[in-house]
Amino acid sequence: MREFLSPNSVAVVGASPKGGSIGGQILIQLLKNFKGRVYAVNPKYDVEYVGGVDVRFYDKISSLPEAPELVVVATPAEVALGVIDDAGRAGAKAAVVVSGGFSEIGRQELEEGLIKTARRYGIRVLGPNCIGVYNAFNGLDTMFLPAEKAGRPPAGPIAFLSQSGAVMTAALDWAAGEYVGVGIAVNFGNRADVTEADFLEFLEGDERIKVVALYLEGFRRRSDVARFLQIVKKMDKPIVVYKAGRGNDAQRAVASHTAAMAGRYELYKGLFRQTGVVEAEDLIELFDMAKALALYDVRAVRNVLVVTSSGGMGVQIVDALNAVGLSVPELPREAQRELKSYLPPVAVVSNPVDLTGRR
Repeated sequence: MREFLSPNSVAVVGASPKGGSIGGQILIQLLKNFKGRVYAVNPKYDVEYVGGVDVRFYDKISSLPEAPELVVVATPAEVALGVIDDAGRAGAKAAVVVSGGFSEIGRQELEEGLIKTARRYGIRVLGPNCIGVYNAFNGLDTMFLPAEKAGRPPAGPIAFLSQSGAVMTAALDWAAGEYVGVGIAVNFGNRADVTEADFLEFLEGDERIKVVALYLEGFRRRSDVARFLQIVKKMDKPIVVYKAGRGNDAQRAVASHTAAMAGRYELYKGLFRQTGVVEAEDLIELFDMAKALALYDVRAVRNVLVVTSSGGMGVQIVDALNAVGLSVPELPREAQRELKSYLPPVAVVSNPVDLTGRR
């Protein structure tokens, strides 16, 4: 997984000097921000002015001066298999296939051929039908929307793994607006090869990442479930997941989106319960939980102070905390006296601290 997140060199196949194209936008972003070497591959061009510099275009990957550690495939689906073959002959070991038009529209055989070719050369594939990787630590960015249309958050302790490219783009845009630090984000698309478990295992060893937020629609194979269970049980870092595709109609939509099998929601709830994964109800809650877990070592938390403006709400919060094994102890007398010196006389300061709605 290192080649996907921290490659020394990246080749963009289907690169273009036209910023409005997918290959052109990815190339511009990499030239501007990525700290490694960037190669443009497209036989239509020779030397073009791109992003303020003259860029040499190569006709194929095997013509490059080195084997790129990461290949980004931004070509039509029919061409992608040949690109992977060329990448394998050149010695590349990782490929982000941005191209759509595979199993998500029923072209299963084309996708199977892509993966079969990749495996012949030992290439790992992210995608297809994905937007790939965002790494704020080193500037690696294969998202094909420019920053003015989809914000990029600052480097921080959260990693975001998403089955949907649009959800990842929207979530990162929101995080950028809220100035929430997301160091690494990965979109899996059809998940034909690399899965969440692969990146979870790798991120466990990254000290910069404190918590992983996961948008999940469904697993594709039974083996994916087993591997997810195996990896997550061994992880020390907290994982928060928002599981989409809970109802029957939504499950059908999932199948047409990324060729995933949503499955019965109750089975996923049981899986999360077994592994200690924290489940969120929506994307906002996903990031709120991730922020809290990134800031605090929850394994060290036992006692909680509740501050509320409603006694009834305070009681419900205490119930919820007790249900997960946390205590809401009464505050020491000295602390209560100090609070009373600042708060209105009607405030309750024992814990929960009830500020009440009156002044």
